[in-house]
Amino acid sequence: MKIEPAFSRAEIGVERDADSAADEPSEKSALEILVRDRFSTYCRFWSLDDAAGRAPRRWNWPAFLFSSLWFFFRRMHAWGAIWFILSPLMMTAFVLMGLPWLSLLSFVVFRVLAGILANPLYLAHCRRIVRKVDAEHRGAHRRHLELQKAGGVSYTALVIALAVTASQNTLINLIVRSLSEPTPTQSAVYVAANPPDLPDPQIEEAERGAYQEQMRAIAMTAWPAGVPTEGNACIVELRLAPPGQVLEANVLEPCTLNDAQREMMLGEIRRTDFTIEGKMRFFNRHTLIGL
Repeated sequence: MKIEPAFSRAEIGVERDADSAADEPSEKSALEILVRDRFSTYCRFWSLDDAAGRAPRRWNWPAFLFSSLWFFFRRMHAWGAIWFILSPLMMTAFVLMGLPWLSLLSFVVFRVLAGILANPLYLAHCRRIVRKVDAEHRGAHRRHLELQKAGGVSYTALVIALAVTASQNTLINLIVRSLSEPTPTQSAVYVAANPPDLPDPQIEEAERGAYQEQMRAIAMTAWPAGVPTEGNACIVELRLAPPGQVLEANVLEPCTLNDAQREMMLGEIRRTDFTIEGKMRFFNRHTLIGL
């Protein structure tokens, strides 16, 4: 007598597949393993319990405040690298172009984009990991271990990103300073392309005449008493410190004054403040005091 088996092989295979499917974690439970402690917050951000299937919440304050550091902390290294490289690169380029307001604007734009895109990008990142683990591993226990290994946060990546950010900021400051200081060749090219405004000859002559009158008044106060002024002239060598302090004064020959009169005049000149606002360009190494 032939006894038929209670279940066919096909039925047994179906039952095994059903058992395996029952053992597989749902997407929500898999996401919970990946996110860990903050899952309740991100579950609300992602609207996972919303029957209407609304899109994830479009704002994340930590991502807005910390930008690339938040991405590295959440193990989203590719997105962290994008924010880490592009934002400082654009800011530095705008500063070198002489557009600091665009540099500030690009900084704000990148921060706002991080705050807006963080939640959808994090959800897509976690779902991609879940699909990869489901495709590469069999068994609920093995999948659970792989999800735990790939999930959570990375303090090591955060510390490395902080150190690199500090080094990056220092390097950018050095580059900007070195490029902002023109070399002699750059200065010559700039001057050739942007010639300075030449002063009006009439205004220059008027200023020179007024300056000579002021110099004559100073010389009159320093000329020794009792010495006739007609036909006398002394050339005094002055060494001045800006804005007009006399460091050294010497009388050059020929001069009609005797030694005592020279010392008297030089003493007065050394005590004289030669500060004449806006006229320092008329000072020469040898100043002629003619009376």
